Amino acid sequence: MGAERQKIRVAEWLYRWNLSMGILGIVFTILTFLGVFTIVLGPLFTQQFGFTFLETALVLLVIVLVVIAGFGVYLDKVIAFWAAQATVATVRNPYLVTTLYQKELLALIYIQAPMLKALRALLETQRMDDATKQSFLSELDRSLARVEQSIRDKRWPIEPHERVY
Repeated sequence: MGAERQKIRVAEWLYRWNLSMGILGIVFTILTFLGVFTIVLGPLFTQQFGFTFLETALVLLVIVLVVIAGFGVYLDKVIAFWAAQATVATVRNPYLVTTLYQKELLALIYIQAPMLKALRALLETQRMDDATKQSFLSELDRSLARVEQSIRDKRWPIEPHERVY
């Protein structure tokens, strides 16, 4: 295994480790909260409501899950936090926005460019108003030129008016 492949494998495992630690951090935070507050609130819930410690833990678990789900829905639906986060993450990372992934590049080479060329050829044979035909052809030529430029550069330049988020 070459040095580059080893670096990739290490990066993959660090990425997996980071994802796992994020999930485990959430789980252990919830379990710690439940453990501490079950011990603290258990006697109070036993005296006031006649709950056992297990029932107290289940009530606290339901409360925690409702708060987490509610906060997630609030962030997503009310203040659209994830959309803003995605915009900032992509706009501030030029490699993520303009650089083409392999699949995108292959799709441009084998799907988009041939389809635009075929559509242009079909449009040239159609009988229609010359002004409309020229408008369509110029639009197709502009699109095809941009796709071919992206294939050559392996980048997709984002114009200021092309905000997609």
